[in-house]
Amino acid sequence: MTVQQLGKSLPVLDGPYRSRWSWDEVRWASHCIDCYPGNCPMRVYVKDGQVVREESAATFPTYEPGVPDMNPMGCQKGVAWSRMIKAEERVLYPLKRVGERGSGSWERVTWDQATTDIADKILDAVIEVGGESILAPAGCNTPPASGAGRGALLGSVGGLTTDVNAEMNDFAPGYYLTYGTFDPVSSVDDWFQSEVFIIWAGNPNYTRIPHIHFVNEARYKGTEVVIIAPDFSPSAIHADYYIPVNAGTDAAFALAMAQVIIEEGLVDKTFVSEQTDLPLLVNKATNRYLRASDLPEGGSDEQFFAWDTAAGALALAPRANLKWGAVEPALEGEYTVVTKDGPVTVTPLFTIVRARLAEYTPEAIQPITRVDPATTRLLARKIASKRTGILSALGGMGKHYHGDLMERAQLLVLALTGNWGKQGTGVRAWLAGLFDGSATVMMKSKRGPEEVAGLLDMRDMLVNMKIAEDPSLTPLIVAVEQSRQSSAGLVPPVFWWYHHAGYKETWEKPDWHDPSMKRPFTEYFKEATDSGWWNGVDVPRKDQPTRVIIEMGGNVLRRTRGGSKMLLEHLWPQLTCVATLEVRMSTTALYSDYILPCAQWYEKIGFGIPSTHVMHLTFCDKAVEPPGECVDEWEAYRRIAEKVQERARARGIKPYTDSRGIQRDPANAHENFTKKGIFLNEEDLADEMIRDSAVTGTVPANASLEDIREKGYYRWQGLGINPRAIAQGTEPKPNETFVPFRDHVEKGDPYPTLARRAQFLIEHPWFVEADEHLPRYKAPPLMGGNYDFQITSGHNRWSIHSNNNSTQLMLDTHRGAPHLVMNTSDARRLGIEDDEMVRVHNDLGEFQVAVLLSESAQPGQVVMYNGWDPFQFPNWAGPNDLEPGMIKWLHLAGGYGHLRYWVTEWQPSPVMRSTRVGIAKMG
Repeated sequence: MTVQQLGKSLPVLDGPYRSRWSWDEVRWASHCIDCYPGNCPMRVYVKDGQVVREESAATFPTYEPGVPDMNPMGCQKGVAWSRMIKAEERVLYPLKRVGERGSGSWERVTWDQATTDIADKILDAVIEVGGESILAPAGCNTPPASGAGRGALLGSVGGLTTDVNAEMNDFAPGYYLTYGTFDPVSSVDDWFQSEVFIIWAGNPNYTRIPHIHFVNEARYKGTEVVIIAPDFSPSAIHADYYIPVNAGTDAAFALAMAQVIIEEGLVDKTFVSEQTDLPLLVNKATNRYLRASDLPEGGSDEQFFAWDTAAGALALAPRANLKWGAVEPALEGEYTVVTKDGPVTVTPLFTIVRARLAEYTPEAIQPITRVDPATTRLLARKIASKRTGILSALGGMGKHYHGDLMERAQLLVLALTGNWGKQGTGVRAWLAGLFDGSATVMMKSKRGPEEVAGLLDMRDMLVNMKIAEDPSLTPLIVAVEQSRQSSAGLVPPVFWWYHHAGYKETWEKPDWHDPSMKRPFTEYFKEATDSGWWNGVDVPRKDQPTRVIIEMGGNVLRRTRGGSKMLLEHLWPQLTCVATLEVRMSTTALYSDYILPCAQWYEKIGFGIPSTHVMHLTFCDKAVEPPGECVDEWEAYRRIAEKVQERARARGIKPYTDSRGIQRDPANAHENFTKKGIFLNEEDLADEMIRDSAVTGTVPANASLEDIREKGYYRWQGLGINPRAIAQGTEPKPNETFVPFRDHVEKGDPYPTLARRAQFLIEHPWFVEADEHLPRYKAPPLMGGNYDFQITSGHNRWSIHSNNNSTQLMLDTHRGAPHLVMNTSDARRLGIEDDEMVRVHNDLGEFQVAVLLSESAQPGQVVMYNGWDPFQFPNWAGPNDLEPGMIKWLHLAGGYGHLRYWVTEWQPSPVMRSTRVGIAKMG
């Protein structure tokens, strides 16, 4: 019986309750923003052209027998999403600033006037400085069509888009150093497969509401849940073990577990020998791998060796496949090898690591971590004997100054115990790939599959040619190398921040860095740029000041470490135009020159972030028309491009070559944008993206916009052509949970690292100088000054970034205002009462906030959840204004193996966890 038939069979009842259950149509929807992994399928009910109801669709089947399904998927924010449609802060018409920036004085203007003014400002910037003076912060709430539109516009004028992973700092540098990619991602239902599930630097009961049920359900089959964190979070309530490490000491704890695993003989030697660099021979005098180029007969600088215990001789470490064949590589011992410089003593890296771990016994690290030695040994033994998975908040460790050391120590524990590449094991970061059509569509000159098929043929020819030249290469390694040749229009924002946004002064404070930084920061920065390690993406340079900012899908004045005060003081005065494409009046919009009103998510077509986390391409349909003069972001960019072309032609602006040698043509911006009229609206674009993805094999062969409107989502059929997706190293199967790296573990496929293995030795001179060539522990530096408290943070339960934070329904579910969690003993010492306003301060700035007293925070720790907009604090100053946004100097390193930038991968990212603050009573 259909819904309509059911309705007709019921007695007719009047009244407000009955009216809630009548509607004209139902559309598929989702919330296509960065509530990663998100992708919750929703049903939106429309009556008289208005959204009257929204609810989780709960339509997923069971994929693997015995594993729970993904239903229902949703949260309290999702079922209140439509409230933003008519929210008080909604922007409905183009606005032009008439007072000072931030004054809130606006006049309503036409789209034509706004886009003409913006176009002229863009062209003025091109003439004065060059296209590099036009900058778009990436933002993380950008549907594929809007990202394509932004890229097309900026491509015509030479503008820059910053890499989102450094902006939001969800980068995991330790994973990258080890794997050559930062982003292994299992499906959320694979959590159920773990026998030990460790929540480390995360709080999924707040941040993974749709998925945490897999962990709770796994406990019914005997899975043990462990949470490692300084504070007793809502997730700790549901764990079997809570391990309260001191803030920032996670690396010491992980290394102590590694020490136990080795000393108690719990090492998975086969896994270690095949998957890691631990059997590779290292010159004890230099801390460098023994290379073929070191030997009298010479050879490659990238060919390494092990000691074959069966033959009693050197053995080449295979590079095309990780399997050793008949070779039995030694993990311990010392051997003498004759090199071009004479005899040298070499030893397997495992031996060096074991010696280093001698200082990390459970007893030795107890004063550092506060963890009882018995607890350290207990967890180490559990990890060694059971399938273990680790869930962190996205980039949770990477948000610490020494997060790379924490992550490398984590991975050492998993490597020693064989805990990745198998169901229920490994670590998780974040992934965006698989929806290949979002990239291929802008490479086409006509609609249809032919050009994409030709692109795939060319790609296959290139891969085969490269492998013929060097048989040790693999399709993954070739794809990564090709990605390094083109940044896809993205640049790491570190150079923008350093030269133009005020960070130079902050980053050059030696007391806020680790003491092992031997030279001034500016010397490392200069060496990195002068050495050419960042050639092609080292823009904007010092002589390329920013003139125009186009903000979309983000809230740069709220999100940026260092806060709005830093950017308003250093960056904003040099800007001739700030144009924000927004749904609502955000903090960044308030400080803009123009606001272009955009459609809310139920008023346009969108897709969820394409990830193996949920294994689906999730569709969000246009359910209702946008109000006022709101348009989708693709259309907004098209109108700007149209005016750029019109004004460039009127002003006689010719094609020019930018500082990176790329020709730009503003006078044909609209022609390039629409591909000469092929793509004029989001419907055509979305359909082509889906059909192109079918050609690359990630969605069903018959996929189309019409088809997904019926079904709501597609399960991924393959990895496609995106290097990040290919790097997952596992082909999706229709009836199994997804776990990355199975091809590495099962088939012996190499990793995209210098060693072609999971690499724990980083020989770069900077790393050796800092004694970080191997995993180790270092205490958090005094970022922000020498103060008593470390402030930690995480995503709150009531918003997605700053979206929803001012929704009344969300405000009604908590205190309705920002709060700082503080230990009661610290409060008692300072004479602070619950809900009292306090001043939180350091050398960078201050903000005022109410205190929530709780024993859940450790003494010396305060917890400030992020996502609050500055206007929710007195004086519009929030926690970002105290975060220096320090970067670790080592992350500027390059010119070594896999330490090279490619999109969302190796780059410096500002950190904020364990920033030092003082707490004082008001007055």
